Amino acid sequence: MRKKSIIGLIFLSIIFFTLNSCNKWLDVQPSTQTTENKQFSSQQGYIDALIGTYQKMAENNSYGKNLGYGVLDVLAQLFQNKANQTVDMYGQLARYNYADAGVEATINSLWSEQYSIIAQTNYILKDIDANRHLFQPHNFNLIKGESLAIRAMVHFDLLRLFAPVKSQLQPIEQSTIPYMTAFSVNPSKSLSFEEIISQIIIDLKAAEELLSIDQEIDQIKDNAGKNNLELFQSFRQNRLNYWAVKALLARVYQYNEDKENALKYSKEVISSEKFYFVNGNTNTTNPTLASSNAIFSTEHIFSVYKSDLKTVSDRYFKTESNAAEGEDYFSTQTNLNNYFEVSVSGHAIDIRGPQASNSRWNVFNVSTVYSNKYYVGSNINNVNQKLIPVIKLAEMYYIAAEASPTVQEALGYINKVRTARLIPALTNTNITNSSQLDSEIFKEYRKEFIAEGQLWYYYKRKKFTSIQNTVDYSFNLGKYVFPIPNKEIEFGLN
Repeated sequence: MRKKSIIGLIFLSIIFFTLNSCNKWLDVQPSTQTTENKQFSSQQGYIDALIGTYQKMAENNSYGKNLGYGVLDVLAQLFQNKANQTVDMYGQLARYNYADAGVEATINSLWSEQYSIIAQTNYILKDIDANRHLFQPHNFNLIKGESLAIRAMVHFDLLRLFAPVKSQLQPIEQSTIPYMTAFSVNPSKSLSFEEIISQIIIDLKAAEELLSIDQEIDQIKDNAGKNNLELFQSFRQNRLNYWAVKALLARVYQYNEDKENALKYSKEVISSEKFYFVNGNTNTTNPTLASSNAIFSTEHIFSVYKSDLKTVSDRYFKTESNAAEGEDYFSTQTNLNNYFEVSVSGHAIDIRGPQASNSRWNVFNVSTVYSNKYYVGSNINNVNQKLIPVIKLAEMYYIAAEASPTVQEALGYINKVRTARLIPALTNTNITNSSQLDSEIFKEYRKEFIAEGQLWYYYKRKKFTSIQNTVDYSFNLGKYVFPIPNKEIEFGLN
């Protein structure tokens, strides 16, 4: 008998979440499964379902770990947890051994978890137009717009993980992944790269139009005392808000080699002035202080709120408890000094680096240095300490720089980030051509996105065939493509 596919299974196991009495929706916990009719008989049912989807995105096998600082940064060789290749799964992952049982299980789970998130958004969208009468002003647009944006973003990351980049497709029409737009137990057929990108842009453009009614972004703040509906319209940086949709469009257009639109959308986010760089001279990054903002939350265009981040951080970043070394995510003083160019004049004070005052790094010794980005103190209630960034302001400047028509214009965008990090601006006397510009953008990506998962996608998009600090010296472009789970192939997806 033919095995059921992972996609088929996830559509049969959707669980939606209901709000409890907690006055912050960010901290709600999953409740019980309800029937479709009961779930979507009220506006609150739709709200609960959408919040449940965001909670699912914050789980460890999604943006709460593996699509953030976990799997993707191990692949990018940013951590040293790869010494034992025979026992530790991370050692096999760092060697791109996708046939290893542990690695295969992790990749399969990534696939199924992401399609499960997509299934939830499709369940929300299934009858939402027919139920528009249930909603108070703006909430229909918020819920439908955010659901479309989630669906697009998750498909985009699946494409970036499980398919080659555009220029590597042979032929260009070859199938990649399915794009699921309906709630069904039957999986859709796999589409080409261009078809997937087209569907992503369609969903994001629709989301952009729906969310345009609510362009003002609430910064992360205490909303105690407000009722659920007012509260639902807050915490916009923890949701796929209007500007996050534009930022996603910039990211998608860049990946599709469309510089004109990548520049257009990145500039729109930048010029909105809704997000701003932390003050490098005054921002507190000391993780033991209640005022700490080591994650630079004002720069988040979209981040997931992870209520159990302390448990994860203690396990992988050795903050307040010990863990097996094979699981730890740590770097070395030598690598960090190299990444942040501390020997170059004016770079040692980079607020992202290991030598800065109030450094975001915990130095156990020269060979064991941990990031404090995700530190959560035992007795500190600080919402900033439970955020994992997914899209940040700095990336918009990097996209704009890469898409700029001249080196001079590009330097203006790069220097905005550099000066915010307290390092010297670049000039057109030492950066005179696109090759030198590309080198500086790469170094900025590596400094900016440690423990955030974006460097792997940069390596893939730029087709790096050699990655610094690697333990796999036979690296090739094929390593950038995760294998689609065997059960999906058996089910006939490809």
